[in-house]
Amino acid sequence: MKRRNIIFLTVGAMLAVGCAFLGNRVVMQRTCNGTPTRIYLPEGSSYAALMDTLAAHDLLRGRWTFDLKARLLGLKEHVHAGSYVVSGEMSELALIRKLRSGGQDPIRLTIGKFRLPEDLERYLASQLMHDDFHVAIDSFYMVRPNTYEVYWTLSPEGFMRRMEREWEVERGKWEVESGRCRNGLTPHDVIVMASIVEEESNHDAEKPLIASVYLNRLRKGMLLQADPTVKYAVGDFTLRRILNKHLATESAYNTYLHPGLPPAPICLPSPSSVRAVLDAPESSYLYFCASPEFDGTHRFASTLNEHGRNAAEYRRALDRRNIVR
Repeated sequence: MKRRNIIFLTVGAMLAVGCAFLGNRVVMQRTCNGTPTRIYLPEGSSYAALMDTLAAHDLLRGRWTFDLKARLLGLKEHVHAGSYVVSGEMSELALIRKLRSGGQDPIRLTIGKFRLPEDLERYLASQLMHDDFHVAIDSFYMVRPNTYEVYWTLSPEGFMRRMEREWEVERGKWEVESGRCRNGLTPHDVIVMASIVEEESNHDAEKPLIASVYLNRLRKGMLLQADPTVKYAVGDFTLRRILNKHLATESAYNTYLHPGLPPAPICLPSPSSVRAVLDAPESSYLYFCASPEFDGTHRFASTLNEHGRNAAEYRRALDRRNIVR
């Protein structure tokens, strides 16, 4: 009897293995539109959880037969966390091998204009497997807005290492032999000033002139008096009208009260804002004011009297629209 059982088991196993390898020519059932499907397996996922995930995405031709093949090929003992794309033409055997080897497919991580490290941390936690990201204020400036291909399982430490590498490459393009940039700023200061430029305008064409104003003010030892730094200090980025009570807010970021640049960026600047600071033209401008047409552009001035006229016209436009904050 025992010998007969052994024979049956051996024959069954051989048939199952044959089925598994035949699976290399059997295309699996797909979702109704036949498009590739991405699945996510969190850290610590069990084999049962993997099978449930595949079933929930309608990726199994037959759960029992797939389970048998997967067990025979060792998937049960080798479940890897990650994000995997199941293509429309992938066979069962190919999928089992992909999952068993942990052959993840990268995701696209788009980093935009975050103003606060904690905002970036929440975004990263929503896009990646881990939820314990911590971006220190003194390393926030190294995070470069861009779209990156990364693995969903990227760790917080791995993320910062990637940003440090990106920063080193970018910084190397700006620096001259003295370790400073063409305009005399350190790379850190370039990012801080670029963050102010970023908040001042959405018009790339006028960003270099805005940068020239702030560079001129720095060279003359004038207060920057940048409204975006006041909004940052107050913690209200929706302000359209800066009042005296806002200007009096005590903060190292308030450039109406403290000379020089803020200690850290007030947002992650776009490449166009960074380039505007690096390539800022020579100009005599020391002031600029939002246009009363509310088209997002600014009027520039070299003298305080000229600036006063521009500012008065803008205030009247605010009054006509009943904008009080």
